[in-house]
Amino acid sequence: MIGILKGLATTFSTFTRRPVTIQYPDEKHELPERQRSFPVLTWDFDHDEPFCTGCNICVRNCPVDCMTAVMHDNPKHPEGTSDRRKIIEKFWIDYARCMRCNICVEVCPFEAIAMDNTWEGHEHSAYDRRDLHKDIEDLLEASKGGKLENPFRPLDNIEANVAITEGEELPGVGFAGARPEAQAAQAERIAQGLGAAIQEREPEVQQQAVAATGASAEDDEVATLSPRKLRARRMKAEREARAELEAGEVSTETIAALRRYASEMYQEITGEPVPPIGSPPPTSATEASSTPAAPAGDVGDPNSPRKIRARRMRAERTAREHIDQGSEVPPEVIQALNETESDVYREITGNDPAPTGSESSVAASAPASAPAEGAQGDPNSPRKLRARRMKAERTAREHIAKGEAIPEEIAATITELGGTLPSADDNSGGGDSE
Repeated sequence: MIGILKGLATTFSTFTRRPVTIQYPDEKHELPERQRSFPVLTWDFDHDEPFCTGCNICVRNCPVDCMTAVMHDNPKHPEGTSDRRKIIEKFWIDYARCMRCNICVEVCPFEAIAMDNTWEGHEHSAYDRRDLHKDIEDLLEASKGGKLENPFRPLDNIEANVAITEGEELPGVGFAGARPEAQAAQAERIAQGLGAAIQEREPEVQQQAVAATGASAEDDEVATLSPRKLRARRMKAEREARAELEAGEVSTETIAALRRYASEMYQEITGEPVPPIGSPPPTSATEASSTPAAPAGDVGDPNSPRKIRARRMRAERTAREHIDQGSEVPPEVIQALNETESDVYREITGNDPAPTGSESSVAASAPASAPAEGAQGDPNSPRKLRARRMKAERTAREHIAKGEAIPEEIAATITELGGTLPSADDNSGGGDSE
């Protein structure tokens, strides 16, 4: 009896309480600031463009691969009306795959993406999944249309919350995407009750050739390059110079590029000090007086250690190719091996190479040091004998594969060099049958 009375008392007490049920969608609860529905892009009203630069950090960190972004050059940056060199061109999010994990918001370095904490962010029902593929216009609608009044990001207001907890003075209002001086000016204007206005940077100088100073278009362009682009072009010129050094000669265009971008390789190749960036190119008279003449038609010193090493490596590579094929090494290759003091020269001729630049270097590399039969190098060296044997065995296998008999000269070569005649089931020892 007592239990029944307690139950009735609880039931009658609900008549005095406010109802907890509301009639959705006519009536809606107020969502908290930390509510997460789906990610959307934010709009920079001070520059009239999205905050997103298309850096793809959110795309790479998305655990379900529901995001795609494409960037392009910002047309407002050369005009001086935006600090963003790159900006988003296309952006897609597949809401059907999105798990609302908030990782994209956490990793964004530009605060360009936020979780929609409005009811419109939840109401994305559709009959076709393809309608849940949101493009850049759909993703910017909430922020650009003023619906996203207070976007929440995980790291927002951390300093303010700490200050409130510790009883300290609240920090100033931050402005995402603005420079420090612009933030100070913005805060001052808002304190005075004025509208927001970020001081823009000066427009970039257009890339125009200066005919009065005699500078080329490339030299004048250096003054307008950012440090990152200047470093990239200097590294490209150095790569081209190293490739040409391996070939034995550096072109005048590459040397001009090294000088233009103030590379240390310019002094290494020409022996001249590296001029500062933006200095005018030398005139013909100055260049003739300061730049030493290139000996033997090459640009720079042809006997520098790097060029000698390049010639030696090229000659050794050519000599090994001839030895592996069982053919004679050309005299010019042997001479190059001798002049560059290569160990391959000693292996071929049995003589020590003459020092580089000595008068006996050419004479030592002459055909007089070759065997009497006229072949360049020792034709009976182990490497050449092995190469001839392998070539003869390969030819014999080709004849057997065609169903032909092994020629007598091929069989004799294999036997003479200590090899084994290849055989087949239908033609065993074809070279002896004839």
